[in-house]
Amino acid sequence: MKRHMKQARNIIVTSLLLASFALVYAHGGFEHVQGTVVKVDNDVLTVKTTKTNVTVKLNAKTEITRDGHRAQAADLKEGVRVVVDVAEGDKDRLAHSIKIGAAAKASTATAAHDHDGHK
Repeated sequence: MKRHMKQARNIIVTSLLLASFALVYAHGGFEHVQGTVVKVDNDVLTVKTTKTNVTVKLNAKTEITRDGHRAQAADLKEGVRVVVDVAEGDKDRLAHSIKIGAAAKASTATAAHDHDGHK
């Protein structure tokens, strides 16, 4: 009985370790910075996340795409949604890749303010 319990425990522990490894491997060793573009200045991209502004560096090797097609740093306009991949542990926060999404929707407060200005 003890032998079967020990084998079952070993199987469970091994399965959990393999599952953990698969998640880390699938993550690809990258940290994801998600948010909207605040600005791009001298090859430094500032992204507004839900918590704070995050800056990442761009270089010639940074892969920028929109809808699966190559894009340019000039396409990183203020308010555009992005997902930036930065190598985990990279102290320089160099962007490996950037996926450009749609522009963020204007808040209702901003929309109401703009509307009132046209009356």
